[in-house]
Amino acid sequence: MTMADVMVKIKVPLPPNDPSGGEAEWMWADSDGENRFIVRNVPVFAFGLSYGDAVNTTMIDGVPVFANIARHNGHSTYRIYTKTDRHSPEVTALLERLKALGCDIEVATDKVIAVDVLPKADVYLVYSALQDAEQKNIIEFEEGYCGHPLRK
Repeated sequence: MTMADVMVKIKVPLPPNDPSGGEAEWMWADSDGENRFIVRNVPVFAFGLSYGDAVNTTMIDGVPVFANIARHNGHSTYRIYTKTDRHSPEVTALLERLKALGCDIEVATDKVIAVDVLPKADVYLVYSALQDAEQKNIIEFEEGYCGHPLRK
């Protein structure tokens, strides 16, 4: 077993008065060298990073704390806030559509869901599906980070 085989939790501080109510989001990560880690879950509340990104950290009281992005990995992150809950037929259908479009889903709560748009996915189709669900008042959504190349 190597150091890279052991995941650790890194602390990603959130801004004051973050809607999550927390001071930080804790994310699983693999070591990628001294104080550098690869994020291994979908950020739910933190902005500016996505699954697979390499991040630099600073050790504070023995805990690796996010300092900055070393490199992005081509993933995009969106957050869904459901109007009802994630088990409603409309939300379930949306999540199945997003999976079919090349997304991974990470459930935070019954009302908050993080969406990892894989690099191979068409981010425009994903965005369109989210926008359509928002216009139908099924969800609200926000972009955590867009790592896909955008058309000009």
